Amino acid sequence: MLVEVPLDSIEMNPYNSRRSYDNSSIAMMMSSLERSGQLVVVRARPSPTEPGKYQLIYGHRRFLAAKKLGWNSIRVEIVDADDQQMIEQSLIENIEHDDISDYEKAMVFERMNREMNMTYDEIGKMIGISKQHVSNYIAMLRLFDQARVNSNSDLFEAVRNVTEHHARILSRVEDSQKREELAIMIFKEKLSIKELSNLIGRLRSWFPTSADECRETSLIGGCEDDGSVAEELRKIKQVLYSEFELVRQGDFDSFKSMHMFGEGYTLYGAFPPLTRYDNDRALPRERMWFYEIAPSLDCRIGDVKIDLLGSVGLATLIVDYSGIYRKGQFRMRSRGTVVLLKRKNIWRIFHEHWSAGSLRARARARADTL
Repeated sequence: MLVEVPLDSIEMNPYNSRRSYDNSSIAMMMSSLERSGQLVVVRARPSPTEPGKYQLIYGHRRFLAAKKLGWNSIRVEIVDADDQQMIEQSLIENIEHDDISDYEKAMVFERMNREMNMTYDEIGKMIGISKQHVSNYIAMLRLFDQARVNSNSDLFEAVRNVTEHHARILSRVEDSQKREELAIMIFKEKLSIKELSNLIGRLRSWFPTSADECRETSLIGGCEDDGSVAEELRKIKQVLYSEFELVRQGDFDSFKSMHMFGEGYTLYGAFPPLTRYDNDRALPRERMWFYEIAPSLDCRIGDVKIDLLGSVGLATLIVDYSGIYRKGQFRMRSRGTVVLLKRKNIWRIFHEHWSAGSLRARARARADTL
């Protein structure tokens, strides 16, 4: 039955598979509704507890967009549905539109199993996947503490973008805090399944696989005393600053030795062309940055954060650039993630990913400065 229902009579689906809706998604829907009107109806059921009210089954973005536009009502398909059917219809609708993350699927599947006593096999048959696949999804929930996910915006966004396959690879890392850091890295660096697998595979010997191994190596600094940890942090920070200081000294040989060129090194630079450089391709790119770009820039480093994962260092920092670039004066802020490995008591750079930042340039020829 299709009816026009006042918006203030509609409640959100208490079993909605989506945990959040980003502002850009709602803005796009608002634009569509303003331009073309409501082309697709939403679906709802009569509220089981409040006569005259309705609970959405799906169509939440249209509902939220209509409210933001100030509409009084929206066209609704009214159907009879119990709680299980509410979940099933909402889930299938979101899956068909690729509108739900793997972590959100995991939460729905876990709730169906816990609250409705549905087996993994029954859940899988309902949406067309195997019971093992359902089990893999639900296993994602054991990788992250839900309270921490809800209280940390970066982790919340990261978890929503981690796939079930990513999660299976992350499960190899025992330490929960380091899993969180790697999840954020997946999100911010847009790491593919292969890239994450290669990274953890290469660093496997630095990651303990059981709590007992912490007697020798900890993910947070090697079970060393605070003084040793502080010394390792100091060494890593010195490497980060040397990337820029060595440019002023013109010492490319020392700069080169700090990086693991030919040993798996990867680079995503902040200056065009914005692409990935691996191993042999990265060396000429870094040489060009060292000799042609960096000497004309003033680089200021700030907001440095370093985490130790045994013999692996994960650093995040901000670099403010100012000076001459492409014959004009400009200013830019870039955020960087740097992975360092400790070999023979020496920290070297294994991976760098720099955001392009926001460029604020004044196109002014620098004829007399070239």
